[in-house]
Amino acid sequence: MSNDIVKSDKVENSNRALVRTNPRSDDKLVSTPAQLSEQLRPTEAARLELSRALASPDCSLAQAFQHACEISARTLGIERVGVWFFVQNRAAIRCANLFERSKDEHSEGAILHVADYPKYFAALDLHKAIPAEFADTDPRTAELADAYFRPLGITSILNSAILRDGGIVGVLCHEHVGSPCEWTTEARDFVGSVADALTLKMKSAQLHEVKAAFRTQEDRIFALEKETALAQMAAGIAHDFNNLLAIVASQAELLAGRTDIPVDALGQIGEMAEAAVRGTALVRGLMEFARPDRRAPTSMNLADVTASFLPVLRTAIGSGCDLQFERPATLGQVLIDKTEFTRVLLNLGINARDSMPNGGPIRIRIAPVKTSETVGPSSNFILLEVVDCGIGMDEATRLRIFEPFFTTKTKGTGLGMPIVRRVVDRAGGFLRIESTVGAGTSVQAFFPRVGGSSGRTTEFALPPEVLGQKGAS
Repeated sequence: MSNDIVKSDKVENSNRALVRTNPRSDDKLVSTPAQLSEQLRPTEAARLELSRALASPDCSLAQAFQHACEISARTLGIERVGVWFFVQNRAAIRCANLFERSKDEHSEGAILHVADYPKYFAALDLHKAIPAEFADTDPRTAELADAYFRPLGITSILNSAILRDGGIVGVLCHEHVGSPCEWTTEARDFVGSVADALTLKMKSAQLHEVKAAFRTQEDRIFALEKETALAQMAAGIAHDFNNLLAIVASQAELLAGRTDIPVDALGQIGEMAEAAVRGTALVRGLMEFARPDRRAPTSMNLADVTASFLPVLRTAIGSGCDLQFERPATLGQVLIDKTEFTRVLLNLGINARDSMPNGGPIRIRIAPVKTSETVGPSSNFILLEVVDCGIGMDEATRLRIFEPFFTTKTKGTGLGMPIVRRVVDRAGGFLRIESTVGAGTSVQAFFPRVGGSSGRTTEFALPPEVLGQKGAS
């Protein structure tokens, strides 16, 4: 096995060693009593290195998460190490940092919803630590196999709870890629000590840093609560409204079929029928907004999904627009529901078409990107960008584009972009819109990466208002 952590068959001086075959050049192999007497064991040296890094007054919480993941991955020879925290009143858990050792890259933002994996989270509450040699079949973790483990090549995991004030606030996740491995007692103890170090760091951190780590910005929470209230109201009226529309539509159809109706009245009947059709479409939008038909997300390549959906999208957009698709040769993976992502593509594509009454090109681009920030560490995402050369938007319209029921279309429902934002939010991502009146619009959706790309990554500089979205959940 390459870079595996296994139980040693030898016990020397009552110490169980970590044994690796084919170690990396930077790995430290300790296997004899003489060597142990001359230097610290790898885990002891790593604990010392981590404590020094976290004790620095210049070390922020975000940097602490990066240090912990890097040191832990290097010490145990693990490909993936992540720090996740509960958000949304423990309804979900969000990645604060994911380090991929072979790529030497960090990502953040992916979300797992507790309702999708109840057995795993129940096991975490019960045991506080989950060492699983066969993660895809272990009853504590098997729920994650199809959606997360297998698409990313993860075979074994070692997770330890991060505690604060006596309760679990997060999880330190070690995800081994390759042949399954059995976790040694030394590895388990080390992972527990790293989780404890993060707990101490959070206790000593500034309050604003803790809030940022838990992604609970008050303005974003208020917006989501407002959206939830609107969704509940929509659900309450949509069903009855649909029944009324069904009566109107059926009566209009009966009237249109009669031979004794005056000719001048037929036009009015046609308008009634058209209004009923528009109302039915609005009801469907209301129901989707209120109760989206959502399934558990799966790790997937968004470029592959987009390519397979292009025939449907071209049909929906029509022949008046030239649909162009740009994708890289290699791309990382995103944790998202496929149906929800294709709905984002459909909504953005139709919006781009509607902004160009005389037709024109619509460019769809999927690319790995790395955000460049003036404050805090950068992170890796997968970008979906939809660009048109249509009528564009002024600043006042751009600022309202995600408000439910706000629309600039004569026949629009005002629910397309709120649904887009909801899907992106649920995936842990964020949105950016650039638009110029008369020149077109670019909608950029940044999705958190859970599996890295080996291709070239484009660096994005994000403005302050977008950075605020990044921290929201």
